[in-house]
Amino acid sequence: MTKKGRAVIRIFCRSIKVKLIIIAWVLGIAAIATAYATHPEEEPRPTIDEQLEYQKYTTSAIQKLCDQGELIIDMNCNLDSAAAELAYILPTVINNYNLVVTRPTTPILEKIKDTLQIKMIGYKKFKNRGIRLIKALQRDLGIRYELSIMSDSTDHTLIITYNSKPWDSEHLCNLPVLEACLRERTDPAVLMSIIHHTSGFQMNYQGKNNTSGLLALDTGKGLEQIGIGAHRLKTALATSPTLADAIAQFYPDAEHRNRFENWRKDPQKHYWVGQVLTDIQYYRSNGMTLKPRKRERAE
Repeated sequence: MTKKGRAVIRIFCRSIKVKLIIIAWVLGIAAIATAYATHPEEEPRPTIDEQLEYQKYTTSAIQKLCDQGELIIDMNCNLDSAAAELAYILPTVINNYNLVVTRPTTPILEKIKDTLQIKMIGYKKFKNRGIRLIKALQRDLGIRYELSIMSDSTDHTLIITYNSKPWDSEHLCNLPVLEACLRERTDPAVLMSIIHHTSGFQMNYQGKNNTSGLLALDTGKGLEQIGIGAHRLKTALATSPTLADAIAQFYPDAEHRNRFENWRKDPQKHYWVGQVLTDIQYYRSNGMTLKPRKRERAE
């Protein structure tokens, strides 16, 4: 309010540069406000209930075995509460039953929640067959499963209990990956390693450039991406000069995913491909292969 102060204010008010700066600030603030008003914040993507997704897959896998005539589902058996740790081993159980037992009948699935119970009907003498079946399953399933057989006349019930910690997402991905790769006739160990180094087996993984899911794709949700990935892997392996070149096409950063000729010059992409290649053998040694072990039928 001093005489000198009022003189300074008059100079600023009359200055064209000051006026232009004030106008520019006002226009800038207005532009920012308009941008926020016309482009509201992007809504978060809906998350997937992974437990429900795997439960649906588990139920459908059991039903598929029934549709193929591999087993009969008892009317009192509740598939909605089927434990994946027990449902996933059903093909192994049925395969061993068919190999060990001469002229096998269709097994009946009675329970698949806390225990897996399968009834086998029509054999008066089942002791030796039962011993061979238990040994074969112990070899294939390992120490985490407890097995026994209860017999009542010609009815024999195989009881299997899982005695270890619940499976994580990596274990739960095994059967969907094997199924998809069997359908596409491609390498499941490669696809498992790609998923591991892309999303860590998390269906709700959020990638860049609007990609998400197990394989950081811009299409497919939940386990759907496994089928899409198996088909793309088959194509990539058929058209790429090396396995590393095929894997590079799955690099999770979509912006750089298709830069096929330059991926070796990108340190991050080169490192990622190397990590995927390293873990392929691990998955192969843990059963992720389309070449099942052959076994002669016991007579």
